[in-house]
Amino acid sequence: MADALCLTTMVLDDEVKYAVFSGKSNSAPGPDGYNFHFYKSAWQVIALVVIRAVKSFFQKCYMPNGVKATALAIVPKHKYASNISEYRPIALCNVFYKIIAKVLAERMKPVMNAIVKDNQAGFVKSRVSTDNILLANDILFYAGKKRGGKYFCAKLDIKKAFDSVSRDFLLERMLQKGFPSLFVNWIKSCISNVNYSILLNGTLEGYFSSSAGLRQGCPLSPYLFCIVMDAFSNLLEYRGFRGISHKEYSLSHLLYADDVLIFGEASSENCNILASILMDFANATGLNINYDKCSIMFPRNLRNAQEVCQALSIHNIVNNITYLGIPLSFYRLKIADFLPLMDSVSKKMNGWKACLLSFAGRMQYIKFTIQNTIAYWIRGSIMPKTVHKFIKRSSSKFLFFGDNMEVKKLHMVAWDKICLPKNKGGLGIPSISALQYAYNCSVIYRMYNVSSPLSNWLLCVYKSPWMAPPAAASKIWKSICKTALAVKHCFTFNITRSAPISLKYDHWCRNHTITEFLGGSFQGYCPDITLNTLICGNQWVFPDSIPASLRSIIEGFNIPATDGNCLLWKNTNSYKFKSFIDEFYSDYQTCCWHKAIWPKKCISKHSVFAWLALVRGLKTADALIYRNINVPARCSLCYAFNESINHLFFECDYVFAVLTAVIPGLKSFLFRPSIMQVFEWIKGKHSGNKRVKHFFYMIICCVIYHTWKERNGRRFGNASICHATLSMNVRRNISDRIIGWKNYWSYLELL
Repeated sequence: MADALCLTTMVLDDEVKYAVFSGKSNSAPGPDGYNFHFYKSAWQVIALVVIRAVKSFFQKCYMPNGVKATALAIVPKHKYASNISEYRPIALCNVFYKIIAKVLAERMKPVMNAIVKDNQAGFVKSRVSTDNILLANDILFYAGKKRGGKYFCAKLDIKKAFDSVSRDFLLERMLQKGFPSLFVNWIKSCISNVNYSILLNGTLEGYFSSSAGLRQGCPLSPYLFCIVMDAFSNLLEYRGFRGISHKEYSLSHLLYADDVLIFGEASSENCNILASILMDFANATGLNINYDKCSIMFPRNLRNAQEVCQALSIHNIVNNITYLGIPLSFYRLKIADFLPLMDSVSKKMNGWKACLLSFAGRMQYIKFTIQNTIAYWIRGSIMPKTVHKFIKRSSSKFLFFGDNMEVKKLHMVAWDKICLPKNKGGLGIPSISALQYAYNCSVIYRMYNVSSPLSNWLLCVYKSPWMAPPAAASKIWKSICKTALAVKHCFTFNITRSAPISLKYDHWCRNHTITEFLGGSFQGYCPDITLNTLICGNQWVFPDSIPASLRSIIEGFNIPATDGNCLLWKNTNSYKFKSFIDEFYSDYQTCCWHKAIWPKKCISKHSVFAWLALVRGLKTADALIYRNINVPARCSLCYAFNESINHLFFECDYVFAVLTAVIPGLKSFLFRPSIMQVFEWIKGKHSGNKRVKHFFYMIICCVIYHTWKERNGRRFGNASICHATLSMNVRRNISDRIIGWKNYWSYLELL
């Protein structure tokens, strides 16, 4: 019941929770002017009703049909959906049901990893879906390079997967998996006798019951569907279907929910086994294969492709298969295979919403939308240089000009400079090279610390990322090996009982390989094995082939009683993706002014213009004339001197008047200061109070922004205001920003 009470509070509004469980209200008046005491008691009654209903369900294993009644929202699968099969029904369950389903889902979540095979990467905790992409890519490349290998790869499409699951099969399967009968009865009460209504134009239409299927939108459905699909994994194993194998490792399929990727030997016998498995699985579970949407591909040297297609009833032969949005092939991908990525990036940049963003908005859009799209593709392929250049060029144009038109325009700052972290003088947008580097580091870390199909394959085929990659290795693995050499000093090994550490190639011996540690004195034989094969319990056990000199060194290392991570990143048991990005840029010099430009609670719209001023990214008159562009050289604010960055910030009389009006203490300067001199003055004067110091940094960035805006207004809009009005605009902007701060009046008094 503690679970039910906790999840009940999650559903309720913050104000309601405060009233229900404390007996008090945050404010006296209610939402429509009445006293809140009435609402407090009403919400207390609602909460008690919810808790009693949940308690009754778990005691009686009964749920009224009205509680399970569900509205179906019909969502199109693509833009031009015209047929009913091209729509996806999403279930909108009520609060009572969701509380119960959430409690059951939280109970199932911890055990899913133990009862569902590791081929399934969807909805199971601690499993990474993108590992399937990398694994599939590497296995296919291996199979394509293997001489005499006869394999196929098929992508299967399950027809209406969630909507056609047999509930009887699911319940029987749960009992076979060891779920208690009481828990299975709770699940049965949730998924049986469900009535639906269709939501059309905001109103409910129709009322009908169902005899099969799971609701997409129910918290239980993903876990229940994974249990059903696990039966398919078991059938492939027990029926003897042969996948792609290397030494003791074999893989026949990968799953992500209902996305099925099959690898197998291209023989008639093997294909007949798969066909019979698919038929029996469909008869038992109700999950039928839609052969019109399935696709299959073969390596070039296969001669019985038509025979395989006939056995599997799949006739759509392709050169590459798109799995989880990433193209896969037996051979190296071409530039044409990356057109979906380039089209996606272009559409995101050319959308009307993106075009309305400010410079700071476009920066955030690239960082959190465009870069996430690119980072996803990096996990399954190495981008060609042409694609890399296209993305750099498109991102730079979008950032500075708000469009992606194929027109040459003046870029004042190089894209490589922009991609540096903020503490290195950039805008913190990671480059493609940095993303690839960081992802390679995460693969290396998980390869040793997490047991998964990907790590097992990499250890079986390549043994160690610090071993020279074979000539037939994939480009992704060669990239991982290159990264491994660069970050060797960051990774340290910790010997554990299950550690798959290579005795010969890994630097486990006091941060050295065994050969480096012994130097030229070692002339004996070092077997190519892992350390865990030499461990039995808490003791070292050596075969006769291990030389005595090696035994003495290995015995000097203690074996811990408990297992943990065997590969550590900078001697820590955890890592963040950002730490890998930071390591990529560690050789770059740290910028001295980044904390002034990007203070805590900064206004990004203002900070980016201060950054542009410091990196000479503003199109001032002197910068344009230097590039042979004819523009008026005189300052548009004071009309006394030629315009430059140093003049505008803050040698100009007009701008200095604005600056001293906002921060009177700056009148103490005998000469007009530069931006850096102003920052140094603030740092020295308010070194004991970080919040005040950051507040003044924010003011300087605001002055720079409004100054540049006023300059452009005078040059291109024939509109001007006096320095007093501009200083008032700065104060108003700062006041609006800090009005939510604690003790904000004390900050306003500093202006």
